[in-house]
Amino acid sequence: MRMYIRHLRLLLSRFMLLIILYTLSRIFFYFVNYHHFNDLSFPGLLFIFIAGIRFDIAAVIFTNIIFFMLYIIPGNFKDNQGFQKMLLVAFLVVNAFALLSNFIDAKYFDFINKRSTASVFTLFATDRGIWSLVPQFIKDYWYIAVSWMIMMAVTWYYVPCLKECTRQKEKLTAVKYLYQTGIFMGIMLFFFWGARGTGLKPISVIDAAQYTELKNIPLIINTPFSMIRSLGKQNLTEYNFYTEDSVTGIYEPVKTYKGTEDFRRMNVIIIILESFSKEYIGYYNSGKGYTPNLDSLLKQSLVFENGFANGTRSNEAMPSIIAGIPTLMEEPYSSSLYASNIIQSLPSLLKSEGYTTAFFHGGNNGTMGFDNFAKVAGIDLYYGRDEYHNDSDYDGKWGIWDEPFLQYFAETLNSYEEPFCASVYTLSSHHPYSIPENHTGRFTEERLPILKSIKYADYALGRFFKTASGMPWYDHTLFVLTADHAAQAVEAFYNSSVGMYAIPLAFLSPSDSTLKGFETSTAQQIDIMPTVLNYLSYPEPFFAFGVNLLDTSQMNFAISYNTGIYQLIVGDSIMLFDGQHVVSFYNWRKQAQPETFDISEIMQNPAEKARYESIETGLKAMVQVYNNRMIENRLTP
Repeated sequence: MRMYIRHLRLLLSRFMLLIILYTLSRIFFYFVNYHHFNDLSFPGLLFIFIAGIRFDIAAVIFTNIIFFMLYIIPGNFKDNQGFQKMLLVAFLVVNAFALLSNFIDAKYFDFINKRSTASVFTLFATDRGIWSLVPQFIKDYWYIAVSWMIMMAVTWYYVPCLKECTRQKEKLTAVKYLYQTGIFMGIMLFFFWGARGTGLKPISVIDAAQYTELKNIPLIINTPFSMIRSLGKQNLTEYNFYTEDSVTGIYEPVKTYKGTEDFRRMNVIIIILESFSKEYIGYYNSGKGYTPNLDSLLKQSLVFENGFANGTRSNEAMPSIIAGIPTLMEEPYSSSLYASNIIQSLPSLLKSEGYTTAFFHGGNNGTMGFDNFAKVAGIDLYYGRDEYHNDSDYDGKWGIWDEPFLQYFAETLNSYEEPFCASVYTLSSHHPYSIPENHTGRFTEERLPILKSIKYADYALGRFFKTASGMPWYDHTLFVLTADHAAQAVEAFYNSSVGMYAIPLAFLSPSDSTLKGFETSTAQQIDIMPTVLNYLSYPEPFFAFGVNLLDTSQMNFAISYNTGIYQLIVGDSIMLFDGQHVVSFYNWRKQAQPETFDISEIMQNPAEKARYESIETGLKAMVQVYNNRMIENRLTP
């Protein structure tokens, strides 16, 4: 039995080693992303690290359960030296890849503000251009790869091994076999309990919310856990908080124009600026920013002070902006199980009114699945790098530089018969944040690497409007100016659960002097479609999850979904909801998310109670309508 005891010790020592390695990778994650978590006190950080062990235990068991079983399964085959060497190599390889996902997310988090989920596998499977960028990421973030390799080299050197293995199998009696079986069953029960999260019910990502505020959840969990828990969970849950009849009275996504004016056959141009965080824009920050051309345009526009993205990724932005469909699930809508649903979009509805519809993105065709979603959205013409036909303007990574591509955009529009509905998605303000050689020295380095490329993209935008203003279609065009998502932040607010979604959102019509001003109400990407259709006096009913921002009689809001939590912003209030219960409610202008949520204080204040109940009712209704209609393929009137 002494040999079996050694196997038990081997299991325990390797299990503890993995917990230590996961903790070290969490420390690495923290320091790489310190600017996201620099408001944490040392006791608060220590608490998060201790709480994270619960999620590490689950991830370690999930990824190593086969190895752990082979360490202690009854039998004497485990004593063979060759078997142990094979087991050691397999153990190291599997855990090297599991830990690599933690290290990769240490930087990828800076782009998506959450841990990667199983959807990352879909991204690599469907995005034909993403593989070509891997060498650039390794080059730019070499310290990630080096840190991981150092950790694995040290692990390989110090990993616990059996000191005594034999080629001669030890005789195993019936008593010894029964004894080993009892120990095996006991340990397997412990693993079952640990994999469930050491609790009465299986642990999930949203359970991290009980330990800290939403923005710190990625620090508590680990990437293998996030990926495993999201596998096979892309199916939405059907909700029945309210009856079908009553829910439509609370939240109705079918919209109808209520005015009396005739349909205005104006051109519509939507400009989606890659990674243009609100923080970067001088217009919003008392002139302190990096976007003089955008600032000038905003002064001529109807601007919403509190504009928000509905997601954190580029492939979540296009459905939100073009079709009024947010991604309120782990998988981006455009690659989810529901991507084949019948939908309406701004271009498809305007096409029925005789519009030419087009989408422009200078990236490699297939990037982020933009070309495929354009087809789903009913857009007739797609222009990418392939259609541009001039690789002398290729940036070597993503696609065509913004300046020449936006000029190409303007010139192509000039060839269309009016009216047209066209969207352009810029790309130069994306990692690796490079700019053309002919502009070297024009745009200075700033605190963040992205800011130099933001300056270049803004310059390209200014050049586009200078060209467009001389086109015959310019004066009878409605422009929408927005961003796909926010990006790296300097100020602490823009790392918060509110600020991480803050983007510009504005409407510009050169011929309409009334479409100007600065609105303090909340706005979001999914409001663009209903707002444009109402501005044009579109006469038919249509489906969109957002609201008409020009209608001041309704409640404006901004909704998003991150790591299992729905977030709803209404004015100064923010509510977080896990699908069953409200987990937080507070005034985001006055405070950060409180560490604990005490509803009793709210219930004692009649005004706060009424507001809380109103927002909770609205949020539950939105979630119910979104999930149930998505499941039932009812995304049209």
